[in-house]
Amino acid sequence: MARAEKAGTPNPWICNAQGGSRICWIYLLAPLLVLFLHLFGEPPRAQEPARFRLGYSALSLSFLPHLIARDAGIFQKQGIEIELIQMAGPLQVAALAAGELDFGSGLTPALLAAARGLPVRGVLVTVKTPLFYIVAEPTIMRLEDLAGKRMAVDTIGSLQPIVARLILAKRGVNPERISYFQTGSVSNSIAALSGRTVSAAMLSIPTNVVMAQKGFRQLASSQEANISYPPSGLTAQVGKFQKETLRMKRVMSAVLDSIRFIHEQREWTADYIRRTWKIEPRTAEETYRLALPTFPLNGKMNFQELQEFLDTAFENKQIQRKTEAQSVMDYSLLDEILKERGL
Repeated sequence: MARAEKAGTPNPWICNAQGGSRICWIYLLAPLLVLFLHLFGEPPRAQEPARFRLGYSALSLSFLPHLIARDAGIFQKQGIEIELIQMAGPLQVAALAAGELDFGSGLTPALLAAARGLPVRGVLVTVKTPLFYIVAEPTIMRLEDLAGKRMAVDTIGSLQPIVARLILAKRGVNPERISYFQTGSVSNSIAALSGRTVSAAMLSIPTNVVMAQKGFRQLASSQEANISYPPSGLTAQVGKFQKETLRMKRVMSAVLDSIRFIHEQREWTADYIRRTWKIEPRTAEETYRLALPTFPLNGKMNFQELQEFLDTAFENKQIQRKTEAQSVMDYSLLDEILKERGL
């Protein structure tokens, strides 16, 4: 026989005419409501863009992948809000170490700083060959004529003076006979050469073409000297890319997409070079042709080439001890991205 209910106490599982039906439905639906909220939570909200600060050294073709990633909307497609901040390579290293930047783009100073023990690493290569040219005032006819004169470089300790010394040595000119004048940027080097403050300058493409059109003389190039050292890429603080893996990979993925965009969108990229550097269309197309092979689709240089760069830096006393390339260049996150893409 069914158990009798206590008088005056409504049974929530029994629907009755005195309002018990309302109580019944509340008890039945409450667990379902809790389950629904647990599974689906609140209505979806628009995802806020991830914000990053990225340092770059100059308006140079060495940083074309970073600039196009911003201006072609590639960062935006990855849900990234990027702030590109122009600063010299060594300042980027200091800002990275202090946590004031998320990424740097000057690879050379970061690798040298890492070799000296700073907690920064290279994580991706965007340009594997420096497109540098020694351009001199019109009265300088040969490299030998630069002996005892001043040559502008962007930063002492950066890739430019290393490459300048290598070019001179390979052409039989003693690099120690040249005085290297730090200007801080390519634009300042152009101003110093135009104002005859220096007799020559290390310039990057396409500024070498522009200066040659103005009557200045191109004496040598890094391509002629067969130099393959990494001028640019992505660099990060060790702790940041170890703790913020997913955030870091978003930016790295966008930059890889930008390199592929450069390879596939020839007309768009050549026109971007024309507009950005304010040069003639034919010069822009030639600049694109010369620069294209330097952008690696997989974001890498092999460790042998990186080791040659570090060994040269040691020989030039830019680092105090021999350093293994694997200790300053970390491809671990990049390898994950490439694997996810089936590459």
